[in-house]
Parts: sequence; structure tokens; C-alpha cells
Amino acid sequence: MKTPLHSGFVGRSIATLEKRSHIKVIRAILLLVLASIAVGCGSVQKRPNFVLIFCDDLGAFDLGCTGSERIHTPHIDALRTEGMLFKNAYSSASVCAPSRAALLTGLSLAHCQIRDNAEAPNLTDGTFGGQRPIDRGTETLGRALQRCGYRTGAFGKWGLGGVSASPDESIGHPLDSGFDRFYGILCQRNAHNAFASYVDSDRDKVALDGNSRSISGKQYVPDLCCNEAVKWINSCGSDAFFLYYATSLPHLALQAPQSAIDAYSFEEIPYDGKKGYLAHDRPRAAYAAMVWKIDEAVGRIVAELDAKGLRDNTLIILTSDNGATFELGGFDPKFFESNRGLRGWKGQLYEGGIRVPMIASWPGHIAANSTCDIPVVGYDIFPTMLGIANCATKNKSDGENLAPLMFGEASRAELAQRSPLVWEQPSGDGWQAVRDGDWKLIRRHAKKATKAKFELYDLRVDPSESMNVANAHPEVVERLARVMSDRTESALPDWNYASITLPPMAQSESKSPR
Repeated sequence: MKTPLHSGFVGRSIATLEKRSHIKVIRAILLLVLASIAVGCGSVQKRPNFVLIFCDDLGAFDLGCTGSERIHTPHIDALRTEGMLFKNAYSSASVCAPSRAALLTGLSLAHCQIRDNAEAPNLTDGTFGGQRPIDRGTETLGRALQRCGYRTGAFGKWGLGGVSASPDESIGHPLDSGFDRFYGILCQRNAHNAFASYVDSDRDKVALDGNSRSISGKQYVPDLCCNEAVKWINSCGSDAFFLYYATSLPHLALQAPQSAIDAYSFEEIPYDGKKGYLAHDRPRAAYAAMVWKIDEAVGRIVAELDAKGLRDNTLIILTSDNGATFELGGFDPKFFESNRGLRGWKGQLYEGGIRVPMIASWPGHIAANSTCDIPVVGYDIFPTMLGIANCATKNKSDGENLAPLMFGEASRAELAQRSPLVWEQPSGDGWQAVRDGDWKLIRRHAKKATKAKFELYDLRVDPSESMNVANAHPEVVERLARVMSDRTESALPDWNYASITLPPMAQSESKSPR
């Protein structure tokens, strides 16, 4: 079931209000009117600012507030203390580029333009060529907020095109996709070295002296991106703004300033570089330092909001583009317990590949130290922010407006009725997945009708996805398979799947393959 903007939770909340006593109805209507006055376009009170912090490969349990005992994240933990932690949060995809496309367009991978990483060749000058671009005129969160008068800035990793030797030929550049300012790295291959030799500032490449893409360098790109983001907040003056801070951390390679690495002391096994990326003498300390550098950036952004008196008028959401990666490039997922009992990892549609941290903080609007265990997903953020800003969009989002959930205006029963969550991952033989309530259906080898297999899990009793109960619940498989079939064909044949046929149903593989 697709959910249009301003429906979903909001519509169900209104239906519930009609059944309450007369006094409660009047009170609720007054509150809604006051809220609309506070955030509506052209209202007396200033519209809220939005800060969206999007991490890269950050595991669901890599933060202090989500259970990490290895990594210190005091500033993120403070956001959680003063806001809401979503305990069943999901990314929109299991790899980088499609997760970013879904986040910014509000569309699941059943309908999104970008459904997998797709690399373009390098340019003739030797610089990185980027990824498959989003189309010209794509309705993004930035573009919709621009129309409502917001200043919009994107900082960090882009991964949705825009790389070209000529601006006239550029497609998918942030400045053509709803953002007034961009500073960071357009091509994610370039972004995966924190001491890159150049960054992109608007449409210009800026050389970074002292950097040579080695294990260390003079200028740490995540710090540069944070510097520019803080500077940009200050430049917005009294204008409402949307800051999209898409850090490349903690994606490999393992790189951090030495001072951050020295803050951690673990028993180490030096990494020799034979499983990809750069070798490192202290890989565990380096990974912890990279997550800590995310926390430092969050602290700097919040401090700037505080200094300008904007914190109480700013919604901050922090999440990640996918779950933690597997043992690669010196990263030790078992040591950090990044996926803590969840099956699978980045690139897969088992829980470990798509479960992520998510925190929402807005003092005076979101209850302090609150939690929500209703499933939410990255593409929910699009209708949520536009709904709060009262900004119209031509997009029919696949997500839900989470504002009633965050503000405590919807009952648990209403929240549990949200539309199913949908994922795809076309790499290899292809994956599809749907979660509805506690049921999760996975279709493996989805590109080949003769090999396709269904796996059904009851996450309420089996969060580790160890018991495939598809054969015991054919009616659930059929219902969720129909949701899975409700997709648009991609222009790239390799991003499509074989038609779904019911039955037969097959048992799950015993282990999660790499």
C-alpha cells in the first residue's frame, strides 16, 4: 500500500480523534491549529530548520546510546537523551548510492531511479567519474524545501552523479538537485579515502595540498566538510535552512587523525591490506576513531546551533545509509559487535544489512529520552520533514510522515498500521524483501525464476532470522509477495527481477553468504 504525503499516521490520528469526547476533540483541534501556525509557510513564528546527519556504513550498535562498549559518542548520546531513539530503524537500501537516492526522494527501491551502485569511468584528467546520476528535475527533499523558501546545503559524500568535465554536461549535481551549496566529494570512490587529493566545492575541484590518498595526510576530508557545514549554518542568518550532512565516515579505508586514534587502546592485530583498502597497524583503534570523529562533528554542529540560538527551532535526525560491512579492509565487526546478533551485513537484505541507528531530536517537541520500537525506514524522512515544514511536493512518497510518532500524537495501535517496508538489492542474483508488522519476507536469487527462494521470518520471536517459516505460513508469503510485486520496471534490465510464482517455497540456506 502506497502512502501519499500528509496521510498515513496523520489521517489515522484524525480518525481516532473523531471518536473521542467533545472536549478532547476541541483541545486536539486547537493544538493542531497552533502547530500549523508555528510551522506554516508565511507564519509569524519562524519555520523549523532541519539537520539530517547521514553516516556511511555505521552499524546499528556502533554508538554508545545503542549499546557500544568500545566507542565513545558523548554528543550523539546527548542527542538521544534529549530526543527519540528508534529501536527498529532501517536504511532504505543495503548499499550507498540507492540509499541516498531513496532518502532524498522518499521512494523505496521498488520505485526509485537508483537501485544499486553503478560506477562511471574516470574522466580523462584522471579524476573519479562518479556514479549513475539522478535525472534532471528529480524531486528531492532539497528541491521541495527550496520552493518553500529554505536555504539548502549538502556537505560530504554525494554519490548521485554530477561529475563531468563540463557543467553543461553534468547531470545529478547537487546544485542541480535542490541544493544551494555543496562541499564534499561527488564520487563515492573518491570519498572512500579520508585523505583524498581533492574535494568538490560547488562545481569546482579543489586540490588538497599534503594529501596523496595514503594512510594519512595533511587535510582530513571529514573535518573539512564539517568546517564548511558550520560556516554555512552561520551564513544562513535568519533564513530557515536544511543541512544535509552526509559524512563518509566510518566507511573504509581505516583512516583518522593520529590524535583520534591515540584516544583508543585495544589489543591489535595489524591489518596487512590483503582484504582490500589500506593496511593499518592499529585497525581497531582507527575504526573507533572514525566513529568518534562523527560524534565530534555532531558536537560542533549542535554547538553552532546553540551559539546562534537555533537549537530549539531545529529538528536533527541522525541515521546511516546501510548496516555495518563484513570483515573487510581491517574492520572487525565481531570485536565491535556492530550488528550484535543480527544476520548478514552490508549488501544483503537480512537485518544486519539494513538495520541502522536512528535518532530524532527537537527540544520542546520530541520528548526527552523517548523510544519507539515501530519499524521506520530512511525514505520516511522525506514526507516527515516536508510535512513538518508544510511544504507541498509532486512526489507521492512511499514513506510515512513520522511527525505524529515523534510528537506523541499517535497511539501505538495507529503506528503499528503503517505501510509495509520494501527493499531491493539487484547485485548478483538479486534480493527483494518486505517487512509488515513482525513478518519479514525475503526473496533470494530473485532474477532467476528457477532458483528464486522465499524465506519468511517472524522477527518478534526470531530477530536473528534463523528459522524460515515460509512453508508453515503460505498465506503470509502470498500476501507479502504481492507487495513485493508492486514495483516499477527499471530502465536498467539488470535492476529487474523474474516474475513471482507461488508456490513453490524453498528453505533458507543455512548460512548467510558473503
